[in-house]
Amino acid sequence: MTHKLPIEAIKNLLIACHEAKRVVELQPPLPEGLTPGNLKVLDYIEYLERTAQPPKVSDIADLLQVTRPGITRLVSELQAINVIEKISDDQDKRIVRLRMTDAGRKIHAYYIEQYHGWLATQLTDISEADINTTAATIANLYQTMSTHKPALQGQAPAIKQRMEKNND
Repeated sequence: MTHKLPIEAIKNLLIACHEAKRVVELQPPLPEGLTPGNLKVLDYIEYLERTAQPPKVSDIADLLQVTRPGITRLVSELQAINVIEKISDDQDKRIVRLRMTDAGRKIHAYYIEQYHGWLATQLTDISEADINTTAATIANLYQTMSTHKPALQGQAPAIKQRMEKNND
């Protein structure tokens, strides 16, 4: 069997992914009812409000490359905790747009602007190119692992647990 990349490099990449999971766990805890997915949607709403106009659900779905029902669920969760609201389009009242509430803006300011801003001041020895390469590598790895099933799947050796003897 030939390997395009050295196995040692793949092992190092997977170890780095485990460390990345630990890094994510060090972020400030989110308020009850808010998930990382919700925060990502909130960030896209803020971005689209700032660069164009309040977005539609379909705009968020397109940016995140997910289905509309998936985004609709996240939007409903954000509405339930009063961080976004639905508004009618000025030109076409049939179109519903999304807008952050004051509470949503405060959450966005803290978790995205302030925390990410602080982190940017701490990571001065890492180049933007390195950050972009790391993000692209992780995205590529995720895409590969989530869409390609290895030929070895289901063939892992079984491990039998030994029963401990009680010598009482």
